[in-house]
Amino acid sequence: MLVTAPLAEFCTLTIDEIYGELPSRIYASLLMRGRSTIQQLAGDTGMNARQLRHGLALLLQHNLLHYHLDAGSPHYFYEANVEHAYNLARTGKILQMVEETHGAAAKDVMQTIILTGLTRVGDLVDAYQNRIDRMNRIKEKLKAEEDPFGNGVESHEVNGEPKPKPTPQSSKSDPLISSIADLNKIIYKLVEAELLIGVHKTSFESPEDLLATIESDIQKTYPGGEVKGNKAKAEYKDKVAEALRKNRSESRSLKRKLEQNGLSAKRRKLFDGAASANGTPDGEMDLGIDPQQVMSINYEKCLVELRNRRLMHYAEEAFGQTTSWVYASLLNLLSKDISRCRDDPITDHYEKDEEKPAPVVVTTSQLLDVLKTSLDLSVGLGQVDADKISVTAAEKIAELPPRKKFFIDVQAEADANASSDDDDEGEDVKPATNGVNGVNGTHVTNGVNGTAKRVDRRTQLRQHLLLLSESTQGFLRHCGAEEWTVDFVPLMAALRQTEIDATIENTVGREGVRLVRMLRAKGKLDEKAIMSVALMRKADMSKKLAEMHKYGFVQTQEVPREAKADVKKSFFLWYFDGTMALERILDVSYKTMIHSLQVLDTLREKDQHVLSLIKRSDVKGQEDDKLRKIHKEKLTQFLKLERMLLGQIQRVDDLVAVLRDY
Repeated sequence: MLVTAPLAEFCTLTIDEIYGELPSRIYASLLMRGRSTIQQLAGDTGMNARQLRHGLALLLQHNLLHYHLDAGSPHYFYEANVEHAYNLARTGKILQMVEETHGAAAKDVMQTIILTGLTRVGDLVDAYQNRIDRMNRIKEKLKAEEDPFGNGVESHEVNGEPKPKPTPQSSKSDPLISSIADLNKIIYKLVEAELLIGVHKTSFESPEDLLATIESDIQKTYPGGEVKGNKAKAEYKDKVAEALRKNRSESRSLKRKLEQNGLSAKRRKLFDGAASANGTPDGEMDLGIDPQQVMSINYEKCLVELRNRRLMHYAEEAFGQTTSWVYASLLNLLSKDISRCRDDPITDHYEKDEEKPAPVVVTTSQLLDVLKTSLDLSVGLGQVDADKISVTAAEKIAELPPRKKFFIDVQAEADANASSDDDDEGEDVKPATNGVNGVNGTHVTNGVNGTAKRVDRRTQLRQHLLLLSESTQGFLRHCGAEEWTVDFVPLMAALRQTEIDATIENTVGREGVRLVRMLRAKGKLDEKAIMSVALMRKADMSKKLAEMHKYGFVQTQEVPREAKADVKKSFFLWYFDGTMALERILDVSYKTMIHSLQVLDTLREKDQHVLSLIKRSDVKGQEDDKLRKIHKEKLTQFLKLERMLLGQIQRVDDLVAVLRDY
């Protein structure tokens, strides 16, 4: 990840917002200076050894630092983990996703691990055991008050007066996890989903240090420590990639142990049923997790799940709610075998195409099994006559991903557009064998005399899938008979281009988007050529180009007419550089989030008196009764502004995720 000054400042402010000033000062020093020893940090921050150890321990506990010990060096080097620091801003989205997918109890476990950082399984079990014991003691105390004589008969009078009936406890106050067996099931559910992973000895190594260590170890196996020859270099690359993949797979050791113990989801359901039938108490179930195993949040898998939600939102905007629900179910099936959003160019390098893992596909039957029966698949489908549908076109199968790409580089875009007629070249297209009379096409066909022809649920599902596969964005690819897959790389490139165009339109207007799309298609043009193609007046066009150049959306290139450079005798070409525009939008997005956090900090200082009141033990939870009217009004106004500012950060992060992470 490219660490710019605005991104570094936002990460520092986020750590200061959550963990306080001490760790944020250490983190800021690491971002400014780079990898440092504890002695160098002491000189840069002015902290004593105790403060530094406390701050570094907190940052390491939450996996916000990398550290490395060079061979022969007595000191550890620390380095900022920017990716995890930025992901702290997505904590709310991650918890919401976990709650909607796995339930409120799973959200509670994830929230506990996020708050405590790296957590041993035994410590997590002890913490929940203490919580369960405390709730049991409270229940026993309440029961004793209702039955003071212990004879099972409640006392209805107190001092000769009728005893008021106790108010039933709200369901919200009941514990989400009532036994350790429930906690074990949730942990295994999260491990199976790869939202929780194990921590191993290289988890704190930075990618650069890990790569350098592996390369050094492999080079020692060659004569003289040198790799010579093309064949040896290709073999060397494969060995490095294989070692990196092996190291990456160590984080999935928890899931492998679960599978080896036969505690998959299906077996666990069978075990639960057998335990219930035999009268076995839940607390006696042993799920076999090592209490000393350390777990952490797998942010890479969390990003995959968040990407699914974002793609569902795009599909809903394009096709409607029903089709988006079908698409979301398909993405959930695909994501079971997808561990990260983007492949690493070194780790995921394969010398031969046949060595690459096969793309993940989903069949129509698999998708039909997981769809809720309450979902009405007839909604969102149009009705046309059968003779107006091309069965061959609707049922075509593309066995290979499309060659058409959404380029960021302007020269590559110009070359691609020069052969735009060959966009579909390279696709192996053939009609499917199960289309009959156009019934399985994109639209519901009409029968005789315009009466609607009844179709079964499977056919309706296929119509939604074919609708997604025919989209211009490429949401889905019909890769085989009753088989479907998603080409995430071209799909996300298309959506990034859409987001860039939307940002440009919101900034400089629709005319600016027209000019950008024209430059993207045509390449570098001078003002005369732009004016003739855009059909705009010279004054309006020059003003709009200057405005877009100010925001960094378009660039200029000076071309001298003579060998001796002279500005007066030169002409200028305008062009669109997608990479520079994307970096500019990201830079502005980081600054927007920084400004939101700074405004929030200013509001807290302004209303510090009111905020200090609600922290008092005699006021907390009783603000309506204890606070005066003027204080309640200030508190209400502050909470409203806080929600608006934090919501703004989350909306900007949606854009950042599409442009940078997905």
